[in-house]
Amino acid sequence: MQFLKSLFCLHGLDNRTRFFTISIGVYVLFVMLVSAFSNSIIIPLILLVMFSLILGLTSLRRLHDAKLNKKWLLAPCLTFLLVGIIIIISQQSSSYYLLILPTLCSAVLLTYQSTNKHSYILGYYGPVDMNEYRQNSHKSAQSQYRIEPTLVSDTSSNNYYSQTHNDSSQEYNQTDKIEDDNYSHHRQANKQTDIGELIRLNLLNNRKAQLIIVAIIGITLIGVSTSWLIHYLDSADETLINQNNNKEQVSVLPSILRSHPLPMPDNYTLYLSEHSGISINWQADEVENSLLWSQLTAQGDESCKEISFNKGKPIRTLSVKVEESNGINSNYFASFSPLDSQELIQALAFRGNFTLCGYNFSLKGSQAALGTNNQYSHWVEY
Repeated sequence: MQFLKSLFCLHGLDNRTRFFTISIGVYVLFVMLVSAFSNSIIIPLILLVMFSLILGLTSLRRLHDAKLNKKWLLAPCLTFLLVGIIIIISQQSSSYYLLILPTLCSAVLLTYQSTNKHSYILGYYGPVDMNEYRQNSHKSAQSQYRIEPTLVSDTSSNNYYSQTHNDSSQEYNQTDKIEDDNYSHHRQANKQTDIGELIRLNLLNNRKAQLIIVAIIGITLIGVSTSWLIHYLDSADETLINQNNNKEQVSVLPSILRSHPLPMPDNYTLYLSEHSGISINWQADEVENSLLWSQLTAQGDESCKEISFNKGKPIRTLSVKVEESNGINSNYFASFSPLDSQELIQALAFRGNFTLCGYNFSLKGSQAALGTNNQYSHWVEY
């Protein structure tokens, strides 16, 4: 629990090792979790906000540790936030290469040495109490040394004192050795810090190295942009091919001249063709395909291949087209064979409801509407 609190601490210090570990963990977990929830947008956005907060706070503590300007916080945190939004919105695997930008910003912060000589616990120093982690390691070290109880006589007291003195000397020597090891470790850490400073200064003074870094960033951006462009063109070509196939299928069907519209009670309209074939027209959801079903090819939406009533047998459609209405592809026309006109009008007059292309229509009042129209009344038999 204390470790989690230290991740969200505002006033503590993070050394290089802790900052490096947290940063790498944020990047790796972000890639794994966003890839796992690629079908959603809300969950990746929540993860992005959480990881941006963790990365921003560890960057802030690293700045405190190196006594740098807090404006440096904008570099790794904002670049990660921006790249994360691009990854989530674009949904392109090539976008993950953009994470090289916040990674480079984090790498720059690693080169600055700690200016404070504090006792870090798991790389952290600050108001959050992390002593439990130090106590555990200290107790485990003490448990390795155990003094067995011994019964001694007066005659062996001198020997016992001598043995105790020797043990104390060994323990003192061992403590000195531990302190020497700690001092050596501290010197080694300072040496690593100096290496970080040396790397940063060499990069700042080496124009070739700077050009290489800029070239890497440029190549990454060009590669990602090219991948996006190729994906966009492929999607556009696929859409165009589907539209052309749609137009070819529609052009194969003979054009039907519709006349004698008869509005029906439940927001649909009947039409007659020049060969006395019935067409049913209604307004519904916008779709991309202009041809939903064709009996000629037996391809399309299976729910459009026939009209079914609440009782009686269904009747097959010749075709179901969707035409534009006010610039929207939502005007449905279901055409039937002239051979089925008598049966279809009878069903529309005496059934309770029908279903076509997944849409339900009521036939209440349809008998009266059909019986009063001279173009359709002769098909109604009582």
